[in-house]
Amino acid sequence: MIHIIDDDLHILSMLTDIMELLKRPVATFSCPSSYCEYANSNHYTPPNIIITDVKMPEISGYQLMEKISKAHKEIKFIVMTGYQEVADKSSDYPHVFIRKPFNLENLDAQIQRLMSTT
Repeated sequence: MIHIIDDDLHILSMLTDIMELLKRPVATFSCPSSYCEYANSNHYTPPNIIITDVKMPEISGYQLMEKISKAHKEIKFIVMTGYQEVADKSSDYPHVFIRKPFNLENLDAQIQRLMSTT
């Protein structure tokens, strides 16, 4: 399972379509704060991978990664950004960065790479 967290509904829709093309199960979330609350609930089933944006209101992608990783160390992250300068602030967590716009093949390769690592 892959969870996608992005405040941009167009990005969520596009990534959902891409995951369907790749035949990967996906759930989408538009509010990073709500996702963190969900991740700390009894109803949470951790995904294999979380795909998130860097710039979001309330909580950045880096902060989200840190909060989720504290409780769920097994989750891997793909962090998307449209910004040219990206500081690798979270090297303690298993993740990759993908610049927007990205292509389908690169995204799929990164998902496969993360899924194959332990």
